Amino acid sequence: MQDTNGKEYQIFTMYKRVDKKIKPVSTTFSPEYEVKRCIQEDPMLTLAELSPNPPPFTPTSRLNKEQLCLLEINKDGFLTPEEERVFERVMELNQGALAFEDIERGTFKDEYFSPYKIATVPHVPWEYKNIPIPPGILKKV
Repeated sequence: MQDTNGKEYQIFTMYKRVDKKIKPVSTTFSPEYEVKRCIQEDPMLTLAELSPNPPPFTPTSRLNKEQLCLLEINKDGFLTPEEERVFERVMELNQGALAFEDIERGTFKDEYFSPYKIATVPHVPWEYKNIPIPPGILKKV
């Protein structure tokens, strides 16, 4: 594609068919679809104390050295070695929150959040346009 000055541009998008286009609908959701958040206690109170000099990392069945390397903790070299060990200790203490495989994934506790409901809105899937009738045969039809 070229503009009027002869400069060439490339467009890296695909043509989107009409049935794939998304048309936003202006509406409001009823309160029954809101997610209720009810965390009874402050989660910060249950955090373990961190030592500025943590012990060396000990691999477990949930978090091993290869998985820790996948996290690329200090890829840019921003952290000091001591900070890196503290971060590894935090990951070790909270390894239950990490999932490296789909089978390791979990969900939030039911007492923290209400079940999700997905709201749908009624819509017309297609807009059919009438076939224009030529004026010459309009009276016959």
